[in-house]
Amino acid sequence: MYMKISCIPRDITGTRVSRRLRKEDFVPGVIYGKGKEPSNISVARKDIDKVIKYHGENAILELSLNGKEMDAMIKEVQKDPIQGTVTHLDLYQISKDQKVQVSVPIHLLNVDLLPADSALVRQLDEIEIECAANIIPRNIEIDVEGLKIGHAIHISDITFAEGITVLEDDEAVIVSLSQSRVEVDEVEEEEVEETEPVLIGSDEDEE
Repeated sequence: MYMKISCIPRDITGTRVSRRLRKEDFVPGVIYGKGKEPSNISVARKDIDKVIKYHGENAILELSLNGKEMDAMIKEVQKDPIQGTVTHLDLYQISKDQKVQVSVPIHLLNVDLLPADSALVRQLDEIEIECAANIIPRNIEIDVEGLKIGHAIHISDITFAEGITVLEDDEAVIVSLSQSRVEVDEVEEEEVEETEPVLIGSDEDEE
């Protein structure tokens, strides 16, 4: 997914300058690439927030910088630990057909259709893949409807689009389904109540 964004070069850097930019609703960042000198930039907060909200952090950006057009991917996003707002961006210049390695978030479907007495355990939140920049998926959808208690979904169970190479172990577990702890506790309590233990040394035992 490509998004057009205008960048402003930053000739002056430093903590004080970055704070001023953030107060003016800009996000400081840097763009670099193979054989390219890093360039300090800033982008409008509303633009980068829109990209992340609607297209995820793996979106490919069509940047306009100093009258030149270039493609870049988001390499790293730094956020305020309290407010969650973006505070800094690392962008990596690429070509659209260049192969890149990215971690794509997993989106689970039909979780609400699982048995009420079950507990879904997530082992992976992301799957690392390699593919051309122009076919990076925003997320990987996995339908858990029909998953039975005691069973799991592995990497090998998922069908990926053509051109995508998965960089994870085929046998890696993505999610598994187990009986909820509450249900297990209730069953154990019922078993204890139904079984009356013989007390050694009791009157009945002596008779």
